[in-house]
Amino acid sequence: MTFEEDFKLLKELSELQSCSGNERTIREYLKDSIKEKCDVIETDYLGNLICYLNSSGNEENPRLKILLDAHMDEIGFIVRFIDKNGFIRFSQIGGQNPRILPGQKITVHSSRGENIIGIIGEKPIHLIDKKERKKTSDIEDLFIDIGLSSKEEVEKYVSIGDYITLQQTCTAFTGNKRIFSKAFDDRIGCFVLLKLIQELAKNKQNLPHEVIFIFASQEEIGVRGATVGSYKITPDIGLAIEVTHAIDYPGLSKEKYYECALGSGVSISIGPNIYAPLAKKIISLAKKEDIPFILEAEPRQAPNDGRAIQLTKQGIPTAILSVPIRYMHTNIEMVEYQDIIYMIELLKVFLQQDLEQILSLE
Repeated sequence: MTFEEDFKLLKELSELQSCSGNERTIREYLKDSIKEKCDVIETDYLGNLICYLNSSGNEENPRLKILLDAHMDEIGFIVRFIDKNGFIRFSQIGGQNPRILPGQKITVHSSRGENIIGIIGEKPIHLIDKKERKKTSDIEDLFIDIGLSSKEEVEKYVSIGDYITLQQTCTAFTGNKRIFSKAFDDRIGCFVLLKLIQELAKNKQNLPHEVIFIFASQEEIGVRGATVGSYKITPDIGLAIEVTHAIDYPGLSKEKYYECALGSGVSISIGPNIYAPLAKKIISLAKKEDIPFILEAEPRQAPNDGRAIQLTKQGIPTAILSVPIRYMHTNIEMVEYQDIIYMIELLKVFLQQDLEQILSLE
C-alpha cells in the first residue's frame, strides 16, 4: 500500500465520530472492512468488536492465543440541559482540555438518528472583564448553539443524553508525511490492527498462533471494553496497541517526562504493569530487525487497556506498544506516518515467533 492509500484509510477512521458508549458507527465501519478476512467476528454487550484469525487449532496441538487490543472510542460530550433560549449545556465524556473548546464545531448525534451541527460558544473577548480573560472557561460555563431560538425548537432535534463529538478534517502537512486529525487516540491503533488483519489473512496457514483482535469500547472512561473483552477471550499473551505523548515541542521537559519524538519509532513500555520477559522479547526483535524504538518507563498502572488485560482472571502476560503523537486529547493530534509503519513491521515479526518459552514461570 502507498502513503496515499493509507492516508485515505486513516482519514476515514479518524473522521468517524463515535465517542465512548456510542461506538456503533466506528464498529460497523471496522466490521465491514474485515468481515471477509476473519474466521469469526463477535460483538458483546459493551460494544466491543472481537475478531478471530487462524482459530482452527486442535486439542493435541493447541495454538497460543495472542490478543491485540486497540480501542475504537474517542473522547466527547453528552447533552445534560437545554435552556429556554435553546442553548445546550453539556458534560464531558473522557479527559477534555477546556482550553481548546470555545469556537469548536461539533456534531450532536441525535437519538432521532440525525447529525446536528453546532458550535461551542462563550462570551466574546470584548465582553469579558480583565480578570476573566486570564482564566480558562470551565466546561460548565460553555454552551452549544445549534442556531435555534428556543428550548421547544431544539427539542425537535436534540434530547438529554445525546452524544456530542468535535469535528475535524484529517490533513497531511505539505512536504512530509506528518498528519493531524481528531481521535488518533486510538484510531492509529485501529489502523494498525486493520492492516495486520488484511496482511495476515492472506497467509494465515503460516501463522503459528491464533490471533484475536479486539477493537475495544469505552477505554476513555475506564478501560471498560477491554476489561470484559479480555475476560471473555482469556488470551495467553496480550498486547495493547496505543499512542503515547511525543515530548518534542516547546513547553515540555524531557527530564520531567521521557525522551520521545515524532519519528522515534515504536514506544515499548517497561515497568510493573508489563510482563518483563514479553517486553524483553519485543525489544530484542526490534533490535534484530533494525526497527527504531524507544523505552517508556511506566512506574504505575498503565492509563490504557494494558492494565485491564494484565489483571484478567489469573493474570495475562501483557505488553504495551505505542505510536508517538503530539497534542493528545485535542482535535489536532499529530502523528508521523513512518512510526505507524514501524509498529506494523514489529508486530508482524512478533506474531511469527515461537513464544512458548517466555511464558515459563520457572
